[in-house]
Amino acid sequence: MQFATAPARAATCWGDYCSGQDPEAAGCSADASPVAAARIPGTYSYVELRWSPSCKTNWARVPAAWGTAYPWQLRATQCATGYQQSGVVGNNANYAWTRMIYSPTLRVRAEWNGQPGSVWTACG
Repeated sequence: MQFATAPARAATCWGDYCSGQDPEAAGCSADASPVAAARIPGTYSYVELRWSPSCKTNWARVPAAWGTAYPWQLRATQCATGYQQSGVVGNNANYAWTRMIYSPTLRVRAEWNGQPGSVWTACG
């Protein structure tokens, strides 16, 4: 018996055009992995920095409950320039995330700024 699998979804952006786009909608989350994480103070939840090698982008992600309750406390920031993507652009049952930053060479960090305390990852 053979099973058909859905073809891998190609990213719909390339280069700096990916900056500001939703990683799920653009297809960049398909090959993404975490590169850094920091625990939100007083909780068991983490703010996470994600990296997509195919799109060469980073974004921040938190558990959906935090991202939907406090959407403007999440951001991804390019460490050398201060360029950032703030606020939740999308969520599913498990996570909420920011828009992407195209950053093939400059480091980016994920930040949680507010309730119940601020934290950020190392620049990954």
